[in-house]
Amino acid sequence: MVNKNILSRSLLLLLLLLTSILFLSGSRNFGAQLCTKGDLDGDGITEEYKLTNHVLTVKEGSQEIWKSSSDYYIDSFALGDINNDGEVNLVVSLWKKGSFGEMKPFWHTGKDNDYKNHLFVYQLKENTFRHVWCSSNLDHPILSFDIKDNNGDGRNELVVEEGQYKKIVGEKYTANPNGTKRTVIWQWEEWGFCLQKIL
Repeated sequence: MVNKNILSRSLLLLLLLLTSILFLSGSRNFGAQLCTKGDLDGDGITEEYKLTNHVLTVKEGSQEIWKSSSDYYIDSFALGDINNDGEVNLVVSLWKKGSFGEMKPFWHTGKDNDYKNHLFVYQLKENTFRHVWCSSNLDHPILSFDIKDNNGDGRNELVVEEGQYKKIVGEKYTANPNGTKRTVIWQWEEWGFCLQKIL
């Protein structure tokens, strides 16, 4: 009798553990691999951009010139002229702890421990990636995005499928697989993105 109870409890715990792993991995493309090529610095040498197990690496030939921070959990990325300055950018959807970086704005005096989704924009100059723009915590997590001229005005927009957050534990969030989804169009305006349309 005791052995059956222990076995039943063990199986229940195992089932709960497997369900948790599947939920967490399925909500954010666990193990997804994406690879593309581009010449962002215009030096005539093509870079390879490869996303493996949520780590983005960039190589020129056999030389690795950039690797995403171990503090970042990269969901997806795209190459495109997102700020319409004539140069192609690296645009990354990532998850990280804290809405801000090392330097917080003067008005923020509390803790900064939320683990949420962010959008970062980089440019490549002289084999060095530099931040063009980095969002704080996004109000809605990015499920997918594309960079394209959506309205035919000759300027690229950021077309985003947004979802909703689901709290996992404490201040850690994930994308809610059962949450409401919407498509949103953002346009770069001088220093950041302005909402153009919600579809």
